[in-house]
Amino acid sequence: MSLRRLLAVTVLAAASLAATAPALAQVCAAPGVTGTASVTGVVNTYYASTGSAFAGSSSIPVSGPDGRGAATPIAAGDLLLVVQVQDAAIDSTNTATYGGSGGGAGYTSLNNAGRYEYAVAAGPVSGGLIPLAAPLANTYTHANASSVQGQRRFQVIRVPQYSSATITGTVTAPPWDGASGGIVAFDVAGTLNWGGQAIDVNGRGFRGGGAQCSTSGFGVNTDYRTSSAGRTINLAGTGNNPNGTKGEGVAGTPILVFTPTTPFDNSAGTITNTGGADGTTGGYPNGSFGRGAPGNAGGGGTDGNPTANDQNTGGGGGGNFGIGGKGGFGWTPGTPPGFDTGGYGGMSMPLAPARLFFGGGGGSGSTNNCTGTPANGRATSGGAGGGMVLIRAGSTTG
Repeated sequence: MSLRRLLAVTVLAAASLAATAPALAQVCAAPGVTGTASVTGVVNTYYASTGSAFAGSSSIPVSGPDGRGAATPIAAGDLLLVVQVQDAAIDSTNTATYGGSGGGAGYTSLNNAGRYEYAVAAGPVSGGLIPLAAPLANTYTHANASSVQGQRRFQVIRVPQYSSATITGTVTAPPWDGASGGIVAFDVAGTLNWGGQAIDVNGRGFRGGGAQCSTSGFGVNTDYRTSSAGRTINLAGTGNNPNGTKGEGVAGTPILVFTPTTPFDNSAGTITNTGGADGTTGGYPNGSFGRGAPGNAGGGGTDGNPTANDQNTGGGGGGNFGIGGKGGFGWTPGTPPGFDTGGYGGMSMPLAPARLFFGGGGGSGSTNNCTGTPANGRATSGGAGGGMVLIRAGSTTG
């Protein structure tokens, strides 16, 4: 069996399992209403949440269309996918209990992270609300980061309903940007012909931590979390910048995130500061830096000699089905292997029919003397995790 066919069978099997869960009853708004289609590129329209939506609600608060997705707006009878992307809670103490799952990683509760359901629109978006034909089965939470929990976000996706479809080019999704994106979802009432093509959401999930120079003595290599409150977050590589940045995951978004121009290529991209110049807002509780791994995100690398910036370690890898890899050892002037103080790998997520997760973002490492491309230490930014694919089809071929 080809890898492509295996993927199709796996996705369909997962959809069948999901349909057995009480909150995931089979929802088909109008099977095949989109007609026969040649499918390529981005097929979904994405809407970011603007407020919470509770179980039993008949509407969902959202922003306008993402703008990076398909141009088709929501209309009456459209099939929707609602996904709680972030909602987990963590232990944020600066000890090996960080995270909550043991070993400096994980979570204390997933809460509703990963919960999802299909719904049917009763009409177009009006007044910032999507009206629903039936009440929601789950509660979906939208909240900014606080002193005790990272940001919580969900999104709503318009799902095409083809009568039959042939994939004629790579199908993908815009990368998750902290509010929406990262998911490919469509229904096919009849046959889905893969046409020798693929669906690619590599690197479309949670973002990696943004790297910066460590040019002061602030932050030690035993830190599971390092706060940036009251200190300058300076992407130019000067100032009292702290340990490596944690990745993004189910428990929230760090202060610094990296978006590569091309997935898996850190030679060019953008680092975004989500927490303000003084680092006092946003991010993870008690700090977005240090080796502890929050949820399925990787921890940041540390440096045993940050003033000289010469004992560099790697950031931890993001987790999903498995635990992410631990960041590499630091350099030592003595006998190798050096200091085992790299970022911890993100925790694995439960394999549960009623939950879906992006791959966790990797933590940033430390570049010796802030070298590399791009400059100012940015080259060791963490990589993004994988996105999600949900397909329901009568049969597949190709």
